[in-house]
Amino acid sequence: MIAMQIDLTSLPTQYFVLFVTFGIVIALGLFIVYQAYQGYRRNGNRRMVFLAIGLALITVASPLIAAFVALFGLPFGSDGDIYQFYMPLITSILDILGVGCILYSLSIRGES
Repeated sequence: MIAMQIDLTSLPTQYFVLFVTFGIVIALGLFIVYQAYQGYRRNGNRRMVFLAIGLALITVASPLIAAFVALFGLPFGSDGDIYQFYMPLITSILDILGVGCILYSLSIRGES
């Protein structure tokens, strides 16, 4: 099995800035999701579960997909359809699902 090696010095500076930004967004998102999950465990409130799922989809899953495509699309020389259609489509679907979960968490009334 051949290990894929990426020479970080050959990547454009914009990619480094992009990955640092994705890392910060993902770290902050994971922290917020963890806090929402702890709120669920502490209170047993189903609202917090859907809030955590929605936030995870928006702040963790979308940037992870974008970072993955940016990281592996460059070395494999993928075509423009991935960057211009599929990645925005997938991240938008994840965002819609995330906002839907957050809206559902806000609409649950008096349930635990």
